[in-house]
Amino acid sequence: MKYNFTAVKMNSGMIRTIIIFLLCGSLLFPADKKELDSINRQVKEIGKKLLKLQKEKGSILNEIYEIELKQKKETVENKRIKMHLVGTGKEIEKKKREKNKLRQEVRKSKANIRKALRILYKLGGSAQIKFLIRVDSFNELFRNYHLFVSLINYKSDEINTLKHNIRKLEKIDLELQKEYAKLLRLKEAQEQKLRKITSLKKDKLNLIEKINSDRMSYTKLIDELKEEAARLNEIIRDEGIKTTIGPVNIQKLRGRLRWPLQGKVISFFGKKKSTQFDTYILNNGIEIKPGASDEIKAIYDGEVVFTDYFKGYGNLIIVQHAKNFYSVYGHCEKILKKKGDKVTEGEVISIAGNSGSTSGKSLYLEIRKDLKPENPLKWLRNR
Repeated sequence: MKYNFTAVKMNSGMIRTIIIFLLCGSLLFPADKKELDSINRQVKEIGKKLLKLQKEKGSILNEIYEIELKQKKETVENKRIKMHLVGTGKEIEKKKREKNKLRQEVRKSKANIRKALRILYKLGGSAQIKFLIRVDSFNELFRNYHLFVSLINYKSDEINTLKHNIRKLEKIDLELQKEYAKLLRLKEAQEQKLRKITSLKKDKLNLIEKINSDRMSYTKLIDELKEEAARLNEIIRDEGIKTTIGPVNIQKLRGRLRWPLQGKVISFFGKKKSTQFDTYILNNGIEIKPGASDEIKAIYDGEVVFTDYFKGYGNLIIVQHAKNFYSVYGHCEKILKKKGDKVTEGEVISIAGNSGSTSGKSLYLEIRKDLKPENPLKWLRNR
């Protein structure tokens, strides 16, 4: 392979940096390393949940949860690959800059050597003898001879430096080729992950389509949702006891709470009949299809008492507003708060999604007073 030699006379700091890079594989800034550690923890946690879920078979909600867990795992790992791609790209760019600096140094060294050769050529073939004949005194002889020797030694060092820099340049070129090959492998791995994510999304859509077209699946899903709704009561009761939130006059909030997001209500509170299967399902809340924004906001001041995936509800966040008053937000794509956080009315707490949902992207909203679900539309402001 023919190289176009170019790059840099490296100082000790740059040499140390490259040595560290060669030993460690790639460099990460502290912030990047922290994010990578967080990603690795997420992958580990999802893996544990998948192992636990494999023991619980025969449930439609478990099937949905398993698909969503796998999808989340692939998404998180895809993010890790993107971080490596960015890091590798930065290293390639850094080495290119080093090459450019070294190219300038090599060019300068070549120019100095050519200049010295021209001087020696002008003196003629027997340069040293002519140099000695032209002097008029011993002092001049000593001084000029000393300068001549210094010039030769200096140019000899310059030539050695040039050779050393060319070897560095060849090494950097080799490293660039390795980094480029690594980048290609990472890119292929990323594309493979994206294909897996697409396949998992398709699996979920097929499962939802099956549920919505099969009476037995639909009936089984309703029974499972009833069980999970009862279990949610236990979660709210257990988590709500621990809060230190102050007293609130709940009755004054009726009809005055803000909407968590703007959009169309696609499923209403109470008993709902399926015209397709002639069966009924009891809704403990409402579903809202997002409008211009997917940001979900707290309907009132409170404290986050629960954040996790909950079968039938997807990614779920529960906010306690008073000792016996809660708001529940389900089907979130992403939860932006953690348990114990204080939130204020209108503060963004999560992003709407379709986790645990059989009706596409939406927000599932419940309002519970004394642990009993109440119609959210009676508590929210009129629109």
